[in-house]
Amino acid sequence: MKKEVLSVLLLCACPAMAQQSNNYVIKGTMSVDSLRYTPERVKKVYLTHEVQGQDIVVDSAVVQNGQFSFKGTAPGAVAPYHITGFDNGAVQLFLEAGEITVLPFDARFPVGARVKGTPTNDALFAYQKANDASVDAAKVRMDKVISSLPPEKRNDEKAFFPYQRATYYANSLSHRTAAMRFVASHLDSPFALYIIKYDLFRFFTPQVLEETYLNAVPADVRKHPMYRELTNLVRAANLEVGKPAPDIDGQTPDDKRLALSDLRGKYVLIDFWASWCAPCRREFPVIKQALAETQGKVPFVVLSYSIDSKKKEWTDCIERNGLKHANWLHISALKGWGSPAAKLYNVEAVPRTVLIGPDGNIVAFDLRGEQLIDAVRKLKNVDAKQANGSKGQNMIKAAVINEAQTIPDKPLYEQYVALERQRDKQIADGIAQLRATKGEAYLNTAEGKTDVASIRGIAEISWIAERLQFLLDNNTSELMPMLMERDMLPLFNKEYGRQLSASVAPQAQGSAYARSLENSVRSRMLMQGSDVPDIALPLANGTVKQLSNSTGKYVLLTFWASGNADSQRELAKLKQLYADSRASKDKFEMIGFSLDTNAKEWKKTVKSLGIEAAGWLQACDFKGEASPSVRLFNVEHAPMHVLIDPEGKAISLTLQGDELVARVKQILSGDLYYQKEEPKK
Repeated sequence: MKKEVLSVLLLCACPAMAQQSNNYVIKGTMSVDSLRYTPERVKKVYLTHEVQGQDIVVDSAVVQNGQFSFKGTAPGAVAPYHITGFDNGAVQLFLEAGEITVLPFDARFPVGARVKGTPTNDALFAYQKANDASVDAAKVRMDKVISSLPPEKRNDEKAFFPYQRATYYANSLSHRTAAMRFVASHLDSPFALYIIKYDLFRFFTPQVLEETYLNAVPADVRKHPMYRELTNLVRAANLEVGKPAPDIDGQTPDDKRLALSDLRGKYVLIDFWASWCAPCRREFPVIKQALAETQGKVPFVVLSYSIDSKKKEWTDCIERNGLKHANWLHISALKGWGSPAAKLYNVEAVPRTVLIGPDGNIVAFDLRGEQLIDAVRKLKNVDAKQANGSKGQNMIKAAVINEAQTIPDKPLYEQYVALERQRDKQIADGIAQLRATKGEAYLNTAEGKTDVASIRGIAEISWIAERLQFLLDNNTSELMPMLMERDMLPLFNKEYGRQLSASVAPQAQGSAYARSLENSVRSRMLMQGSDVPDIALPLANGTVKQLSNSTGKYVLLTFWASGNADSQRELAKLKQLYADSRASKDKFEMIGFSLDTNAKEWKKTVKSLGIEAAGWLQACDFKGEASPSVRLFNVEHAPMHVLIDPEGKAISLTLQGDELVARVKQILSGDLYYQKEEPKK
């Protein structure tokens, strides 16, 4: 009897002993042990860990009767590992001390395996269940929308699409709110750091990530290597105009080391590119022009960083395209997308450019084509400090402009406001509990202040999640787009603004609030090739039309001001363009938008210059630089021209004078000015 009791005690103690000795045991069972794409059975599995982008095999195990096991010493910090040996993915787990159990799974679909047994794997298991619940909720939401529609909309594909689209994006965003909620309730686990990195990092602005999410991490969890990695990623993502540019280096084609810091005192255009990238090659003539225009006038060099992985392809492209110039320098790590510099500058697509000033601070991002030429021309007469105010800054930081001020659906708004009171109570209760357990003096220690920051951060994360989910659940109300624009849009990366706008249900899409949200989204994304904001045009005859009324035509939208000498000169050229383009009046329209604040002065100028005619409309809202239309187009100075294609997308935001006139004439003649790629041989 004593032996039996002792045996039971030893068995119960095994997991605890494993944790105390820092050993791990992994046990797994396959309910189906065959591969998916071949009739063979799984005979051996491997425990792997990713190191610098490569999977390293740590251990292997023979599969017997569908079962396998691993054992060994756990790493110093819990880390993600995989069990491989299948032909359709791998089993994901976190390696840490203790007994880890891979629940029975189908080897044909290993990604669906579930793991439990240790704290971090239990957190992973809980997150997977939360994701399953999110998927179920998405189905319920779609079914609810379908059942709410009359048959003529439900059964008509075209009529149903707007409802389907809004529901799809609402479900997609709801998945993010589920991740936020999970992080807020599991920040005591290192696993939460991985959710932030892989499921939330791209969603939020760097400021929100650093000030809310990273500040919410408790002191103990901050010791995990992933916290440091996240901190570095956030700071790299927080690349802004006026801030110091991270230093990068690489090997030149002749195997010498060259760093960005070696070029201090000059303007440097970092150009991330690759030999296989067609859009990159189309930029070569533009870079050559930029070098020619700055030669002997301003200290300007191009530091081309290739993300190629094969040296011959890189150097052959340089030779073949004549990319040799005293001020055109080339470096690479030959590691493809894994290049350190590419990661540091968040290069997810090429080409990508970053203009650096002589002081080492960032001047602008993503200057290409005519925008690059326009920027380098300005460098001739401005110093680095002035250059920091270039258009690149507005491309990144576009203001949220909410034209609709009245709050609709006030009872619903009161429910929304109550969420803020809920957050405040959560913070007060959390600090009170901390004070009760550790004392008042502890709150003033460094560790205590970190814990208080964590309490506030967790409450803030929950508040963001609850507000977003509340708006998604009420996306048929006009209140939803208004609050999305006011409260949510500034928190998220501009790429996700499109999802916020798309999640507005058709019932609210026609409201002024929805139009304002869509315009703010477009303003944040404004660049060549993007949709332009649909602004209101108060015309001289007292009527108001929308810019979108001109869809189907090429449009030249000009922002100008009376008494502005540059505007006067530009309008004179536009008069000639207007006369020359009358043969194309069915496909081309000109619109002027004045920054004037005095109606009498504006009308006098319009009349004296003779710039109002059929096909050349003049608009003004007399709000000057405070005009929502002016702000939506990020107008920094007059005149500014926006050339728009028939689909409402920007062709140009910077052309002026003779270059603008020439471009318009080219387009109207049928030459869209796109260089054609030669076929590969």
